[in-house]
Amino acid sequence: MKYIFLSLLIWMIVPKAIADHHQAAANKGGKPFVLIARLHSLPGKEDQVIKLSRSADEAVESTEPGMLLHTFDQDPNDSLGFVWTEVYANSAALIFHLQNPPLQQYLADVSPLLDSFTVELYGEVSPEAVELLVATGTPTTHYKTKLGYVRELNRF
Repeated sequence: MKYIFLSLLIWMIVPKAIADHHQAAANKGGKPFVLIARLHSLPGKEDQVIKLSRSADEAVESTEPGMLLHTFDQDPNDSLGFVWTEVYANSAALIFHLQNPPLQQYLADVSPLLDSFTVELYGEVSPEAVELLVATGTPTTHYKTKLGYVRELNRF
């Protein structure tokens, strides 16, 4: 009988403890999240934007292990529109990205070629990372997770 009670107790307590742990990690920015950066080139500057972006992508790939996905796409309906899609392992990876010299150089070089640049964050991101991003002056919208989940990454 005591084994049944113990099993029932574990069945009730362990899932809550796991959920609490995951929520605490999310609140600290310890989970993967998505960043979408939308750029719009000035007319005639799109080739320069593409060239600078290719170089920035190569630098990020070689220096940022916390960047899990980094793509640069052209808007199929607007040849002057571009989108960076980025998946970060956690908020620390975004903080590193924002402080990475190749990114800072890219932003300095590409900004004069753009008429707009906005960022959207999707998921749980630490307040420190959001504040650092907002401090760059880039218009930023943070869509906080209300429903859903993040699967754990299996590292082998």
